[in-house]
Amino acid sequence: MSASPARIVMPAPAMLRTNVLSGLVVGVIAIPLSIALAVAVGVPPVAGLYTAVFAGATASVFGGSRFNITGPTAALVPILASAVLTYGPGALPMLGIMAGIILLGMSFFRLGRLIRYMPGLVVVGFTAGIALSIAFGQLNSLLAVTGTDPSLEHFHEKLWDTISHLGSVRLAAPLLGVGSIPLLFAWPRIPWLGRVPGPLVVVLLATAISWGFGLDVPTIGSRYGDLPSGFPRPSARFFDVGLVFDLIPLAAAVAVLGGVESLLSAMVADGMVPGSTRFDADRELRGQGLANLVSPFMGGIPATAAIARTAAGIRNGATSRISGVVHALTVLAATVALGGLAAHIPLAALAAILLVVAWNIAEVPELARLLRRAPREDLVVLVATASITLFFDLTYAIGAGILASMFILLRNFMRMPAAAELIPGSEERFRDISPGLHGLVRSRPDIAVFTAQGVLSFHSAAAFEFEISSVDSRPLIIRMKNVQHVDSTGLLTLEAIIHHRRRHGGRIQLSAVQPSVYAALDRFGILDLVGHENVFASTAEAIASCPLPPSGHSGPRSVASAVGQ
Repeated sequence: MSASPARIVMPAPAMLRTNVLSGLVVGVIAIPLSIALAVAVGVPPVAGLYTAVFAGATASVFGGSRFNITGPTAALVPILASAVLTYGPGALPMLGIMAGIILLGMSFFRLGRLIRYMPGLVVVGFTAGIALSIAFGQLNSLLAVTGTDPSLEHFHEKLWDTISHLGSVRLAAPLLGVGSIPLLFAWPRIPWLGRVPGPLVVVLLATAISWGFGLDVPTIGSRYGDLPSGFPRPSARFFDVGLVFDLIPLAAAVAVLGGVESLLSAMVADGMVPGSTRFDADRELRGQGLANLVSPFMGGIPATAAIARTAAGIRNGATSRISGVVHALTVLAATVALGGLAAHIPLAALAAILLVVAWNIAEVPELARLLRRAPREDLVVLVATASITLFFDLTYAIGAGILASMFILLRNFMRMPAAAELIPGSEERFRDISPGLHGLVRSRPDIAVFTAQGVLSFHSAAAFEFEISSVDSRPLIIRMKNVQHVDSTGLLTLEAIIHHRRRHGGRIQLSAVQPSVYAALDRFGILDLVGHENVFASTAEAIASCPLPPSGHSGPRSVASAVGQ
C-alpha cells in the first residue's frame, strides 16, 4: 500500500534551532526598518523598535498564521504620518488602541473571509499611492533639505515646498543617501554576502562614513536625541477620551488596511510553504487586534504583518511561531544593548532604505504590466484609488476604490441579458442547451421558452420584465436553471409578470428551478401563485405538459434526453 505524501517533520531540537536562527535573521532585518519607519511617521525611532518587540511577539503568539512577522510597516506610514501632523505624536497610542478594538470586533464577527474579497486593483492602487507618498515624503531627508514647512499635509504642497527649498541642499547628505540606493538593490544579489540584510549593511556603512569623516549631515541624534537603552515601562498616560471621535475614520482605515495587509501576508506565507496548515483568518485578525492593544501601552505605534519580513523568515527556515517571538527578542536585545549607537545613524541612509521599501511594496514591474494590459475600466479603479491616496484623504481611498469596483461590476451585470427567448433558427441562443432540448424547442414553435440568466435582482429586474412582457399569447415557460439567486425586487417582478399573464389568459410555467431559488419562491408565495402544477423539474417536462395546437404537429419529442434542462 502506497503512503500518501506528507510534510517532513523535523525533530524538535532541529526545529527549535532552525526557528531561532530564522528569528535572529529577521530581527536583524527589522532593526533598521523599524527605526526608518518610525522616523517616516514622525515619532522617535525607539517607538518603531518597541512596536517590533511587543506587537511582534503578541501577534506571533496569538495570531492565526505560524509565519507572520508583525511590526511597523510602510503601508501604515501615510495614515500615521497624517495623524501625527493633525493631532500630534501623542495621538498614535490612542489610534492603535482604537484600531485594535476594531480588529477584535472584525474577528468576533468573522469578517476575515470578507476581507479576502476586496478587489485586487483597489489593493494595488492603494499600495501604489502609499509607495509614492512614502517615496516623495523621504526627499527632504534624502537630500537634507532645510527650511520646509512641516505643517503641509497634501502631496502636491509638500512637493512644491521641497522644490522651493532645493537651494538649501548641501553635497554630503545627498551623496550619502543616493549612494546607498544602488547598494540596497545590488546587495541581495551578491553571493554569500547577500544573506546579510542589506538595510543593516547600509546603516552601518553610512554611519561609519558619516562618523569617521565628520560629515555634517542630519542624524537620529540631531533630530530626536539619544535612544533610551532600558526596558520600557507600561504606561497609559496617553489615554485621551476627547480624541476618540476625531480618530474614528483614521482608526477604521488602520484596522482595515492592517487586516488586509496581515491576511495577504499570511496567504503569501502559506503559498511559500506547500503542504503547511492554512492560516486562520479570524484568529489572525484577533492576534493583530491584541498586538495593537499591547503596543501603545509599551510605547509603540500601530502595527500590522509585514510581507517582506515574513517571507525573509520563511526563506531562512521558519516553521513555527518561535521565529516571530525570537525576532521580537532580538530587536529588544539590540535596543537595550546598542540603543545609544543609533543616534549616529544618518537620516539620509534611512531615507534611502525607505525609498527601496516603497519601490518593493509598489511592485513596480507588476504595476507597469497592469497599466499596459488591464482593461480600461479596471485602470480607472487603480488610478482613482492611487490618486485619492496620494492627493487627497487616504482614509477614503479604499472606500472610493471599492465603490468604483462595485459600480463597474454592476454596470457589467446590467449589460448581461436578463432573459433570452430560445428562438428556433437562432443557434447562438442554444449554446448551453443539450441537443435533446434544442430539438424539442425547435419542434414546438407554439410555445415561448425563455431562459433566465444569473441573478434576478434589482439590477436586472427591469430588463427581465421587458423581455418577458414582449411574449404573445403562446404558453410561456421560464427556464430558471441558470438563475442562482433572486432578491425581493426579482420576486416582485416575477409576481407582476405572473399576474399580467393571468389577466390576459396566458399560461406561465417555471422549469429547472435551483433548490435555493425554489425555497425563495416558495417562501414569497410565487409557487402558490403560479400553481405547483406549473412548476417542473425540467424544461422538457414543461413542454410535454403543453397540449399540441389543434392543427399542428410537434414531431418527435426527445424528452428523456432533455431531462434536467
